[in-house]
Amino acid sequence: MHMRRALLLVMLLAGSAAAQGPLRTTAPTQKKAPAPHREGDYGGVIPGQAPKADAGTPGKPKKLPAPGTLSWIGFDAKEGGAEVFLQSVAPFTASQRIEGATLIVHLDLTRLGGNTWRPVETRFFDNPLARITARPVRAGKGRTQAAAGSGIDVRIAFKNPTDAREATMRAAAEADGMYYVHLSFPAGTAVEPSARR
Repeated sequence: MHMRRALLLVMLLAGSAAAQGPLRTTAPTQKKAPAPHREGDYGGVIPGQAPKADAGTPGKPKKLPAPGTLSWIGFDAKEGGAEVFLQSVAPFTASQRIEGATLIVHLDLTRLGGNTWRPVETRFFDNPLARITARPVRAGKGRTQAAAGSGIDVRIAFKNPTDAREATMRAAAEADGMYYVHLSFPAGTAVEPSARR
């Protein structure tokens, strides 16, 4: 009895579907895999432009770091030279000094944000810079008068010590609402193979 009812139900459903026409099936939508970047292509944030919205949280405002935070250290190799970007949510000042083959850019900020404590390895690109590191510093403790203030020191090491120099510096508020200090460096001199590590 149960079998007859089940068979009748299947026949009714099949007849109803046949009356409506052929069944349309759609292939499941698959997300397209992102195209791979060529070596040396940068797919990250561009200074002055608002980052793309996160697809997982549409309409959710991005939480900004607290004032006084170095929120981003960016790097761009340009025609043998380089540009370094330092970002914060509010205006800040920067001063430069050379110590050996390292340029030290002192910022009047109070904390490192996000991943700014991680070194930025720049030696693999065609530019004069080898590495960028940032660390908080405190006043006193044997520091020279020129470097006596607390803040953050961004240390920029050069591939060739003869290229160590102060950068061309400009500060600006950009369209993304953030404040930047841009440090520009000209192309460097060739490094002797014996001097490379």
